[in-house]
Amino acid sequence: MPPSAGPLSGLRVVEVAQGIAGPFFAMVLGDLGADVVKVEIPKVGDLARGWGPPFSSPRNSAYFLSVNRNKRSVELDLKSPEGADALRRLLKDADILVENFRPGTLEDLGFSPGVLQSINPRLLRVSITGYGPEGPSRNDPSFDLIAQARSGLMSVTGTTDGEPIRVGIALFDLAAGLYAVIGALTELREREAGRPFRAVEVNLLDTSVSMLTHWLPILSLEGHVPGPSGTAHPLIVPYQVLPTRDGFVALGVSTDILWHRFCEVLGLQTMEKDPRFVTNAARVAHRQEVLDRILPILRSWSTLQAVGELNRGGVPCGPLSRIEDLPTDPQIVFNHSILTVPAPGGRSVLVGGSPLASLLPEGSPVARLPPPDLGEHTKEVLQALFGRTNLPPTSPEPGP
Repeated sequence: MPPSAGPLSGLRVVEVAQGIAGPFFAMVLGDLGADVVKVEIPKVGDLARGWGPPFSSPRNSAYFLSVNRNKRSVELDLKSPEGADALRRLLKDADILVENFRPGTLEDLGFSPGVLQSINPRLLRVSITGYGPEGPSRNDPSFDLIAQARSGLMSVTGTTDGEPIRVGIALFDLAAGLYAVIGALTELREREAGRPFRAVEVNLLDTSVSMLTHWLPILSLEGHVPGPSGTAHPLIVPYQVLPTRDGFVALGVSTDILWHRFCEVLGLQTMEKDPRFVTNAARVAHRQEVLDRILPILRSWSTLQAVGELNRGGVPCGPLSRIEDLPTDPQIVFNHSILTVPAPGGRSVLVGGSPLASLLPEGSPVARLPPPDLGEHTKEVLQALFGRTNLPPTSPEPGP
């Protein structure tokens, strides 16, 4: 493995997780220099390996490639004595164990909190579940889609006359992974200070509800919540995506000062001082009248012209881009927001970079290791654990 670099260099993470939330958690730590060993089911692997097409090669889907760089993959049958022994050896010198089994599964495999404590008193357990370790939904399976639906997010996403809409990424899986990172770093700080530290428990339902922001206060104040309104914001006008002559522009006129600038750019100085529009609350009350006045102007401009004029006037705005546009976006290119990594099978793929890249030593790449093939590092890791070449079997022999 290439030498680790970054603020978390020397931190050892064992990932017994699959899908998005747990692997994303481990990848964030790996990007910052941690040594991550990914434990996978023999001959099957992380379930996200099969979420395709497209695939770079068998068992390497685009989804899997997006959240599994900077890891070494080891196949272990944790239901076998040999696999369980190998995991115990891995955990003996590890700092973090991250898992996203249903509650009780790790205990059923012989790794209860007490056993983990006996293996390594300094080990921090991070668990990411659907609903938490206790409660009426404790044993219910869940995915990000379920969290988006149950949290109420889908009831306010989409258009008034359309079906419920799923956000186009695994939003709450990713957010749960980030919450888990925050929790893990917090408890590691406690550990390093010599104070008692606790296991980190994060679940998708709590994560989703925590991110509803203004919707819960609206419920408290109004007694109900307005339904979906497309790209428009229920509390700010104009704050939405609107059409231009050849595309769309996203407007963020969120303050009265920005409204003044916006009217200056569009030549609507008389509208700016109209009592119906002078405050945001007034604009919300007269939403359609605002749109009726500004839409003809925006439709007469190209997207490039609208973005240029508004940006020069100090009004937050941006084009509605396609994913295909991102690799050539000048700011994305400048920021190195997209990385190119080799994928199993010989192809290279684009993946999202790290917003924390500035924390790495100068010249240190974010992607020290490409996403691994299933079991790619099994021999390397087990030889280091057992100190010999005649390794114990860690997976069932293939059938005839």
